[in-house]
Amino acid sequence: MSLRSALPAVAAFLVILAAGVGAQQKLGDLVTMGGFDWMVGEWVATTDQGGKIHSFYKWELNKNLVTLGFKMGEFEGRGMIYYVPGEDKVVQVGVDNRGGIAKGTWDADGDKAVARIEYTPAEGEIRRTASVHSKVDANTMKVEFYEVDSDGWLAEEPRGTLQYKRQKKQADKKAGNKSGSKEKADFIPVQELKVVR
Repeated sequence: MSLRSALPAVAAFLVILAAGVGAQQKLGDLVTMGGFDWMVGEWVATTDQGGKIHSFYKWELNKNLVTLGFKMGEFEGRGMIYYVPGEDKVVQVGVDNRGGIAKGTWDADGDKAVARIEYTPAEGEIRRTASVHSKVDANTMKVEFYEVDSDGWLAEEPRGTLQYKRQKKQADKKAGNKSGSKEKADFIPVQELKVVR
């Protein structure tokens, strides 16, 4: 086969490949179809002892990724949720400030979003849990926490439940900023960076 006769075949293959990539589902599509868009945002829950738990879910990379985080006292973690097309599953991975590692999957159970997570603390003893997220109203999310057995089955009763309240975004109230534009204190324009060798 000559180069001249191969070019149309290669071009056709690239068009088919590009069409297939464009048609792939992304995490944002799955979340919208499942009706779980409401989870994106910042949330705060109060424990029975009066402690605060701050959590967030944030869209990234054209809705192909959700970054998430939590903070409870000195304990803090970060993670990401993404869709794996070849395996048709939604995956979560994360780490915390104590050296723990979390990995797991998300599924829908009716109108509830279920995260099955395997958590390995720095000490190494694996714990399997599930958190079941449900919408109470536009500003309230209920999260139930379950033990999970080695086959992936949830315990019959949750070991705990939290009610999260949605946090409103704070308007920029910096003194002297009359334009209403947001100022980021940590922003450094690229042209001001200097490389020192």
